Amino acid sequence: MYTRRQIAQFAIAALPLSAAPKISSKIHGVQIGVAAYSYNTLPREGQLDVILQSMTNMRLGDCLLYAPATEPVDLADKARPRVRGRGPVTPERAAALEALRQWHLKTPLSYYTAIRKRFADAGLEIATYEPSFVWPVQDEDIDKACQVTKALGAKYLAEAFTKSAAKRVAPISDKYGLKVAFQGRPLNTADPDAMSKPSDFEEAFSYSKNFGSSIDTGDTTAGGWDVLKFIEDTHGRVFSLNLKDRTKAGLSVPWGQGDSHLKEILQLIRNKNYPVRCYIDCDYATAEGSSRLADIQHCFEFAKAALA
Repeated sequence: MYTRRQIAQFAIAALPLSAAPKISSKIHGVQIGVAAYSYNTLPREGQLDVILQSMTNMRLGDCLLYAPATEPVDLADKARPRVRGRGPVTPERAAALEALRQWHLKTPLSYYTAIRKRFADAGLEIATYEPSFVWPVQDEDIDKACQVTKALGAKYLAEAFTKSAAKRVAPISDKYGLKVAFQGRPLNTADPDAMSKPSDFEEAFSYSKNFGSSIDTGDTTAGGWDVLKFIEDTHGRVFSLNLKDRTKAGLSVPWGQGDSHLKEILQLIRNKNYPVRCYIDCDYATAEGSSRLADIQHCFEFAKAALA
């Protein structure tokens, strides 16, 4: 027989460890987070650990999780080589891309619930997942990505779907009751199937009540958009923004030095109380003597100052 004290001790031991208090990075009503793509220049090995630690240190509570940060390093190195420009897809790389696609299809959801737990235990949220598909994307790829999004506890699946793919996404994502944030390709005006104009996004919204946007403010600046007008006109369907600062010529620069009107965008969202998640998507060249982690911190400080 066990005493009441022993039984109580066993019960306490069986309880799950408490997660850290949730980190809030909402500033005057505007949710600021970080896109994991911001860490893409860092070594792939251990990148998820760096993201977790960086977010914790900076007190950035919301992550747009980029699928390559979760992939096996050796396979990602072969399938997604870090080279300037796309270049030709060699037979070796084509094989690696298909192997990566199969890895995504076959990886159990428990792999992603474990990632979700790591973030939750640190007080962090994965609100959005970007699957970064191997194209051409198949229906089974979309279905699995929806399952992964749910397993991660994310509310949104964000991807640069084409217009034709968006029509196939609707019944699949609706089956899971999942919101889809279209990123589009505002710079790719040569591809008639790319979502490159505001009207393309607005047409896609009609395919499902769960469809919205997550446009890249850098791409749209270089693409000649009036981003402020797009946000105002479609604010009910703007789920999030990938915040970059670029010149009209397409050069990514430190925040505040380009033509993307980031301060005005942040203040518009604050003043209008739009429920838009704003993700730091840092991709400008790191200055000598600095680091990508410092760059992300500078972006966060810019957002704080803009919203003060």
